[in-house]
Amino acid sequence: MKFLFDDESFSFETLRTAGFAAYGGADLGEVLTTARHIGEGDEASWHQAWKTTAQRVAEVGEQALASGHRVSAREALLRASNYYRTAGDFLLEKPATDPEMTLLSAGQHDTFAAAAALFDTPVQAVSIPYEDTTLPAYLFLVDDSGAARPTIIYNSGYDSTREESYFVIAAAALRRGYNVLAFDGPGQGAALREQKLVMRPDWEAVITPVVDYALTRGEIAADKIVLFGYSLGGYLVARAA
Repeated sequence: MKFLFDDESFSFETLRTAGFAAYGGADLGEVLTTARHIGEGDEASWHQAWKTTAQRVAEVGEQALASGHRVSAREALLRASNYYRTAGDFLLEKPATDPEMTLLSAGQHDTFAAAAALFDTPVQAVSIPYEDTTLPAYLFLVDDSGAARPTIIYNSGYDSTREESYFVIAAAALRRGYNVLAFDGPGQGAALREQKLVMRPDWEAVITPVVDYALTRGEIAADKIVLFGYSLGGYLVARAA
């Protein structure tokens, strides 16, 4: 099934973005309006159209926050974060050095962080010890009670990010009593774009310190940890297991 575009990649990525509407990652009207400004198979127009939408929606969120409308601000900032990610879908030739990808990544991170500060449930930005550095991560908690709960470790794919994890699984998991620990591993998200950590095949060397970190957290039930892999992450967690 094609969605708005005949180009298979454009159709897939548009559906990916629109599909997150269920958990606040998109508004179908904004998706349809943005798609009208994108030429079939034209990656430059894809980038510009989604970037423009992301910036506009981020501004809506910032204005709402300044006016004291926390819910409206949170919702707009969440959508903007997803749109910034979408704008970079085809800027993958040099994701660690492309200045435009750096700008989009910052936009995605900043809008998501601003939205997360407005969540009804706790979100912690954490750093997971990894070799001689750390991996950036979010720990989404069901509540602030400190009670040990079942926890999902989210392993993203080739072009996913820890911010996208909220729409993929965290929002749904939190409603069902699960914490979520989402991280950017080598070759992914900020670990690649900011720290220049590249992908590695022996993914067990990545998952092991992530699990070790999880076991240090009192909010995580040690006997109720689940590994979840999204896209390429499905292979990576199977390899690590």
